[in-house]
Amino acid sequence: MLNINCFQPHFVSPCLNTKITCFLSSLLTFFLAYKMLVKSLLLLSLVPFTLACEMDCRRGVSGDLARYYAPVLNETIHELEPQLSRSLQDITVPATITAEVSQAEILDDLRQAISTTLEDFFELASAPSRLADGFYQVIFNEELPYKGDCNHPKRLDRKMPDPGESWTMEECRKMDYRCGNPPSICYFLEDVKSRCVGRMKRQLTEYASFDNGRLVSDLVRGARRSITTSLSNHGMGQLSESAAVEGYVAKVVSAIIRTLDHWVANDVRELCEKPGQEDLCHGWDDAIRKEILKWP
Repeated sequence: MLNINCFQPHFVSPCLNTKITCFLSSLLTFFLAYKMLVKSLLLLSLVPFTLACEMDCRRGVSGDLARYYAPVLNETIHELEPQLSRSLQDITVPATITAEVSQAEILDDLRQAISTTLEDFFELASAPSRLADGFYQVIFNEELPYKGDCNHPKRLDRKMPDPGESWTMEECRKMDYRCGNPPSICYFLEDVKSRCVGRMKRQLTEYASFDNGRLVSDLVRGARRSITTSLSNHGMGQLSESAAVEGYVAKVVSAIIRTLDHWVANDVRELCEKPGQEDLCHGWDDAIRKEILKWP
């Protein structure tokens, strides 16, 4: 008969029988513990824990939302074009310039420069590293992130869809608390969208900031270059450094900054709240839910 007292913690062995008996007793204890561990792991594998939205899923959801929001972002950015054009028309072009280049040509060149700048800026603002990454941060990393356990309380009967299948709308409706799986993101779509719109507003406001805003610097640089190029095309590039031209450029810069301030206070602040933007901001809710539920 084996002596089970031979296997003691801290490697202290009070075995009174032979060394062989002690070894066999220890081996039996190890075998029984191993068998119990295997049984426990097997039982755990049968429990249908719901898995969270992992990195590919998070990046995918953020990218899908960015794709749907890009059109309203584009519209909002290009609302600046007529506003800037009107503000420049109110500035008198000095005679020093119009003696060599017509006012119409100066303004046409400025409008073209503004149009090109806004096109380039939209490409920058809608790039995945800007728009989608901003959505990723506000959904998954910042305050009240969509992360964490989706099993307590239990709402779903499976941990993920089978390969090639999606989560269902029924599962979306069941996942009524915030956690890390796609059905939860689907259920709280309005909250997710509100975060995305808030992020776009903050980003556009920062871009239009006088201190270090990218949109401000791009528009000012483009306008200054346009005026210099217009003069150079007529062989009068040296006028660019004259007091009259510098004064005109300063007034153009001031007009750009005032227009941007007005744009932020109105168009950016009302992003996705204007009646005309209803379809751009909300016409794709069913479609994005289906996209979200495709992620495992």
